[in-house]
Amino acid sequence: MQNKIYSSMLFLGLVLTTFSCTELDLVQEDAASSATWYQTNDQFRQSLNEGYREVFWPLDTGSESGANGSGWTDDWQRRDGLDDIKAGTVSSEYGPASTNWANMYKAITRMLVVLDQIDKQSGILSEDEVSLFTAEANFLRASYWSYLISHYGDVPFYEQELTVDESFELPRTDKNEVLRKIYDYYDNASLNLPTTRDGLKYATKGAAYAMKARIALYMGDHAVAAEAAQDCMDLGTYDLHPDFAELFDPSTKNSQETIFHIPRSDALDVTRGDNVRDYLPRNHGGWGARQPTWELLASFECTDGLPIDESPLFDPQNPFKNRDPRCNMTIVPFGSLEDGDEKTPADGSNFMNIEYTPHPEKKQVMDFGTNSLITNNDTRSVATFASFNGLAWKKGITEDWKDYRTDPDKIIIRYADVLLMYAESKIELNQIDQSVLDAMNQVRDRAYANSSVPNPAIVTTDQAALRLKVRQERRSEFAFEGRRYMDIIRWRLADKAISGSLLGMINVATDGDVTVAPTGPLMDNVVTPGLWFWGMTPEIDEDGLPDFSALLNAGLCRSLNTISFPERQYLWPIPAEERLLNPNLTQNEGY
Repeated sequence: MQNKIYSSMLFLGLVLTTFSCTELDLVQEDAASSATWYQTNDQFRQSLNEGYREVFWPLDTGSESGANGSGWTDDWQRRDGLDDIKAGTVSSEYGPASTNWANMYKAITRMLVVLDQIDKQSGILSEDEVSLFTAEANFLRASYWSYLISHYGDVPFYEQELTVDESFELPRTDKNEVLRKIYDYYDNASLNLPTTRDGLKYATKGAAYAMKARIALYMGDHAVAAEAAQDCMDLGTYDLHPDFAELFDPSTKNSQETIFHIPRSDALDVTRGDNVRDYLPRNHGGWGARQPTWELLASFECTDGLPIDESPLFDPQNPFKNRDPRCNMTIVPFGSLEDGDEKTPADGSNFMNIEYTPHPEKKQVMDFGTNSLITNNDTRSVATFASFNGLAWKKGITEDWKDYRTDPDKIIIRYADVLLMYAESKIELNQIDQSVLDAMNQVRDRAYANSSVPNPAIVTTDQAALRLKVRQERRSEFAFEGRRYMDIIRWRLADKAISGSLLGMINVATDGDVTVAPTGPLMDNVVTPGLWFWGMTPEIDEDGLPDFSALLNAGLCRSLNTISFPERQYLWPIPAEERLLNPNLTQNEGY
């Protein structure tokens, strides 16, 4: 067994690690090791626990891409900065692609050791424990392989320990062959995992069904996706959390909607890992650097169920008024929100006890905690680096963020996703019946549940119309959750959605003085003519994507940067360092 490679990643060459690496901390003595003969079932349990490390469950947000990262989708941006994905400059040396490749193979290898030890040392375990631990390891490795094939396409695949020589020679395996293995792993997991487990910390039967549905949908296998989603629904274990906004609060743990998550705990020093200060408005002690995009704001329907360019309810000067309730629960609203509230477009809303508005004439806002006026650092007329497009995130952001430490559970998959995956799969199969409408409307009913208006229910059975509707639902429901990237990838919309300009407000003044003068581009072109916030309603195209080119051409907004998504980026590159070690590794087209 000494000639076997137990490296944390298949192609790290001579850097052999017995499951210890600096970025993951040294593993405890009870964790999986090829050199350890297991003595207790607790050692197996601790080894499986390694598979739940947060680093093995990346979200496709781009938030970890450094200070200049502007996210990977058309849902959020960081001022005027660009990640390589939005700049269109991803290469075989792209950091996240290399890091996530390495982490997935580390995780896979750990599970292979556990499975090998279960097979060799099963006398220590009862039959039930063998079944349970095997199923759990299969769930975990299926999820890791799912990430690899959905992001890289064909990847080197293995089910047993490899010698060093073998690791330098293994070619890529067709992703469809790997997919069949993934299905087998998830099937074993769903057959042998329990329906519920204390605290939902570990994988369950429902998690196996849900994650199988996700990878099937990502790979365009709609029949399998629909069946797996239906299996999860049929368990009767899950339901939607009654309050959409509350679901994402750090205090909401183990919701009936959560199917699988990675727990966090401030008491155990496990908190959200990215810089939460970037998301907080400046009046709350943050930097207001990471914002929702104008495209996301424009994408929410109006309360009549129509897109903003078709609905008579939409007011571009009060863009948060008469919108799908998830809009005002995702983005901090401002201006008039409903008829009769006597608010103007310059007025803000109460966000965590401080009025939020980016209006350039609102140099002071109300601190509701002290009932006094304070300087408005969230308008660019006061603070140069206030939100470049005037928007701020609201979803999941609570008072504890002000301490720059927050511990919301990392939700990997939730029941709303299963409902919408079921609906989308049935739509693509053109098997449209009442169950499809019910699944979609169940998600929408929850969104409208605590509002003053009823859900404008979906009633059409036209396939094209429903395809647009379910895509719209996913964007409204999962913003800020890391789902948008793979959606626009699998819908082949990334090159269209991530193209053109990163948008923001035009400058307050021309001379660099951000103290509002009576005149200046923003004042002259937008505010004084009464065109704040948007000077006109953006068009929504046939794919549901907002188009701001008319505003840009009219000088009502500006391009902060140029974004581009080349065709090659629909797949990530095979990391350059891996190909240097293994001449049998081919590269994805265009890299």
